[in-house]
Amino acid sequence: MAFKNISTSNTSIAAVNADNLTFADKTMFIGQLEADPDRKSSVFLRPRRFGKTLFTDILMNYYDRSLAESFDETFSGMWIHDHRTPLAGSYYCVRFDFSTVSSDPELVKSSFTNVLAFSLKEFSDRYPELGLPYSELKAELYAEPADLMRSFIANFRGRSSGRERLYIIIDEYDHFVNDIFTRDAEAFRKITSTSKDHTGFIKQFYACLKESYGGIRSRPISRFFITGVSSVSLDSLTSGFNICRNISNDPWCNTMAGFTHEELSKIIDESVDFSQLNGLTKEQILPVMEKYYDGYTFSFRAGQRIFNSTMCLSFLKELTVAGAMPIKLVPDNAGADLGKLEGMLAVVAPEAKGHIVERIFMRDEIYAAPPAALNLNQSNLFDYNQAVSMLMYLGYLTIAPAQETGSGKLMYRCPNEIYYRIFLSYTENRCGLNDSRSIDLSDLVEKADISPLISQVETIIAELPDSGFSGFNERTLQMCFDFVLRQEQSGKLSTFLEYETGNHGKADIYIDNARPDGHRLLIELKYLSKSKASEKAVSEKLAEAVQQLRRYSEGPRLQGTKPMDCWAVVFEGGKAVSVQQVVPAAVN
Repeated sequence: MAFKNISTSNTSIAAVNADNLTFADKTMFIGQLEADPDRKSSVFLRPRRFGKTLFTDILMNYYDRSLAESFDETFSGMWIHDHRTPLAGSYYCVRFDFSTVSSDPELVKSSFTNVLAFSLKEFSDRYPELGLPYSELKAELYAEPADLMRSFIANFRGRSSGRERLYIIIDEYDHFVNDIFTRDAEAFRKITSTSKDHTGFIKQFYACLKESYGGIRSRPISRFFITGVSSVSLDSLTSGFNICRNISNDPWCNTMAGFTHEELSKIIDESVDFSQLNGLTKEQILPVMEKYYDGYTFSFRAGQRIFNSTMCLSFLKELTVAGAMPIKLVPDNAGADLGKLEGMLAVVAPEAKGHIVERIFMRDEIYAAPPAALNLNQSNLFDYNQAVSMLMYLGYLTIAPAQETGSGKLMYRCPNEIYYRIFLSYTENRCGLNDSRSIDLSDLVEKADISPLISQVETIIAELPDSGFSGFNERTLQMCFDFVLRQEQSGKLSTFLEYETGNHGKADIYIDNARPDGHRLLIELKYLSKSKASEKAVSEKLAEAVQQLRRYSEGPRLQGTKPMDCWAVVFEGGKAVSVQQVVPAAVN
């Protein structure tokens, strides 16, 4: 069998066949977009790394007249090849990619204009009879980006016969604006405002597009497709641009980006040669991918969960190159997601932020209104419902399927272990657990000896900036354990806080060991401040932890062939005052 190639950065539909790339075919959504008149101008929001740019390239290659002759070569073997729609190859497409626009407030306008000029030059290369002359495609000729767009539209109208129609495709419409608003709220308002005295250049641009929408000679724009990450910029910078419909939470398009379970299974079959993987099987890698990259739904009526496609491809690429299970399951760019989370939460009301972060730490559900409008031109801070909506769009939360409560609220949750860890890192940073070190826990890895872990945690607590322990509690203690375990130098240990044992409750800490003979560990922590500690209080806390461990160890998600050691640990202030190994319930 000839296996297909894996690319983690492909954004070209033509490359799928040309380079024999594995691919989740989303071309059936072309027909669904085209069939409904209400979808002819759509905004589609999904988190980063979900394949939105590739989908805009699909639309470009499918609808643009100049690319019609390449239809068979480009779309051979895909669903749309045998289900060609009436409008295929019938538009003059303009595609803007705003992912390269600078987020420096001093450079953003000129950078935005340069991106417009570049895309309009590409159009003029394909359609010299309808595009602007090159001499008029110099960004410095225009005071405002909208001036360049108006010049292009006027030129197109003047040169066309009246039957030509434009399809405007905008990718990553909010990429640069999101960065600006988390760092400089005033700069954000300046470029997005519609005050009496000043209209921001971005709103001027979208106003120009709206003026030209209608599908007639005087208004030649007939269709829009716009992608982005969140509705923050949509609500703040395009208010009045009501010609587009946000389809992001419609059940029919839940799977239009990302991978379904069926799609991922097919991709694995056609791209991974398990005979080269030292006994690893598909059945072994799928649960790992589900834990770390799965879990997204964008409507409570959606029938399927979705995987983050780029993370899946990165995992499979490393799997095939290394010939073994990837060591790092959290991608290197997760640090950028942490930075974005910190920036986003900085504009959330403190009480709302505290409640959301606490619920996520506990792996509990969050109940909030359906996705809400997010407009920072109307308020300095997001309220609770707006914050949940923002985090959902960005991929830090997801809508739980079939969970409308009857009160008008939806149930949200953290989608997977990647984003739980990002939230955890955010909380640890705020507690002062933000340095980096290499910690030797070889006795824990090789001999299941918990004492080095306890010792390292005591050291970390002693180094915390808040030496008086005000606000220190069992949550903080859990984070100290997690922090130490993540610095463990062998990379053999995987740590899970608030681990759902499967109808038997949530264990404080579960540690998996990648060594073939490695022991798993289940740890239940109890904390007493020095002022409340007594011999009786310590004994009571220990007895409570022992009872919980015996219950947790019976949970179906903890059954397995590797031995599991259970430990009850009671801390008084910064010191462990009672550490007891507990005989677990029978584990199969």
